[in-house]
Amino acid sequence: MLLSLGMILNSCESLLDQSPMDQISDPEFWKTDGDLELYINGLYNNFTGWNLMGAGGTALPDASSDVAISTGLFGTNRYRLDGVINIPATGGGWTWTNVRDVNYFLENVDRVQSGLLKDQYIGEAYFFRAWFYFELLKQFGDLPIITQTLSPKDEEILYGARSSKTDVVNFIISDLDKAISKMKKKTELAAGRLNRDIASLFKARVCLYEGTWEKYHTGTPFAGTTNGTGFLGLAASAAKTVIDAGNYSLVTGNTKRVYYELFNQIDYSKNAEVLFWKQYNKAAYGDGFGNQSWNHPNGSGITNEMMRMYLCSDGRPISLSPLYQGDLDIRQVILNRDQRCVQTVMNPGDAITVNLKNDTTKFVTPMIGKAECPTAYESQKFRRPQLDPATGSYSDNMGYILFRYAEALLIYAEAKAELGQLTQADVDLSINKLRQRVGMPNMVLTAIETDPAWPDYGYSLPGYLYEIRRERIVELFSEGHRLNDLMRWRAHTLLVGKRPTGAYYTNELKTVNNKLVANPSGYLDPYSTVLAGPGGTWGFNPDKHYLMPLPTNELTLNPELKQNPGW
Repeated sequence: MLLSLGMILNSCESLLDQSPMDQISDPEFWKTDGDLELYINGLYNNFTGWNLMGAGGTALPDASSDVAISTGLFGTNRYRLDGVINIPATGGGWTWTNVRDVNYFLENVDRVQSGLLKDQYIGEAYFFRAWFYFELLKQFGDLPIITQTLSPKDEEILYGARSSKTDVVNFIISDLDKAISKMKKKTELAAGRLNRDIASLFKARVCLYEGTWEKYHTGTPFAGTTNGTGFLGLAASAAKTVIDAGNYSLVTGNTKRVYYELFNQIDYSKNAEVLFWKQYNKAAYGDGFGNQSWNHPNGSGITNEMMRMYLCSDGRPISLSPLYQGDLDIRQVILNRDQRCVQTVMNPGDAITVNLKNDTTKFVTPMIGKAECPTAYESQKFRRPQLDPATGSYSDNMGYILFRYAEALLIYAEAKAELGQLTQADVDLSINKLRQRVGMPNMVLTAIETDPAWPDYGYSLPGYLYEIRRERIVELFSEGHRLNDLMRWRAHTLLVGKRPTGAYYTNELKTVNNKLVANPSGYLDPYSTVLAGPGGTWGFNPDKHYLMPLPTNELTLNPELKQNPGW
């Protein structure tokens, strides 16, 4: 008898999705560790990664937001932030196949009597259930908590109400605590497997998300059932666990190259900073495991607003530092700036291609336009210019980082700051480690200047928290965190009535492309005719777009499910 990996049923379609992970002969399965590994390995395919062959360009994971714009000006972030979303009839992300696959595993795992890695695989299963639930939580908020495979007779669950967002996060945390208790250390596992440090960092990520969400959404229709303090304490503790374990550390080196070089590697298996990454191998596995992250022009642009986030090399913001040279030219804007700015944006002299003889084709002027670089601030993050000695061409195998140690430092600092418990020792342990790596002055709590250009979040913050958020934006630029940060911070004032801009439209840029639109101040305005809001600004509606809508068929099938606010 053949059974799918995940029970397949025929009613209440979303909770009983019909896409099996694989086909196995169930009586012969569930015998050894190898069977457990085979099952769990199928879940690893759900992690995000690069656009694959044929997509072209380096699609920045934060593109189509306020910090980056992608080729064609579109992207998944844009639809959420611009509010161009309709209530779907079916689907819309409300899918439970992956959760069911994990539940089926947990129901059957004890059919394997013993094994050296049985607990490890159980821990990975709990990690994956937490991962899938967190992905659903970020979209829909309240969710049904399902810990078993379902059949049509399970009417109480199938036609039950959603649990509160707060209860769902507590469920996720419980799963991650189980994962941490069962998973092994990195050194005890084969390369590429999840380990207990990764689970701890993921727990910190989840807890920071919900802690700040519940704090800043208090009093709104999107509020949780607490003020977030408990989750923030757990975030700080989980991040500190990763730090204190000492199994990972920041990669250091030449302050003028170390940040750039961190993000263009093929193999991260021996990288001290990377906890978890996705490997690509086009030669072995075909285009499905290759990418074009080397592409130039890479089809994505950094916004002017993002460029203004970076401090000057004296540690002061551009609004206050005498070192700031202005932004009327790319050569000017990078002078005397945080090295993460210089090493993220393409500037004249940077490598486009490094051939096998180590000769370099250098960047001079950005290729600008809707299908090239929309902002004239072209990103070099995630670009690998070195040709592959085996093929003489660009490598299609650059790794994709999913968890790195820097995030633990940033979560620890932010959680402590949100709790009002931040000390200089905490800053030295976290923020200042990141600054020292790129040769920036330390952050001193008693010497933080008021920046008149701090972002308007719609509420005021202590100076140190503005700066910790700045550090997070700069360090994690376009690593896929921006949308979640905007949502959890309730930061719609950064969007409403605004649209992102590009570089100053110089005569030099006009010689490259003189058909682009600039705003009245002379800066490129790539979204001038794209966004859906009033006057061509972001169409984000803070009364509804913090969560996605449930599909109408689910509301019809189950009257206990209520639509999200504003929809």
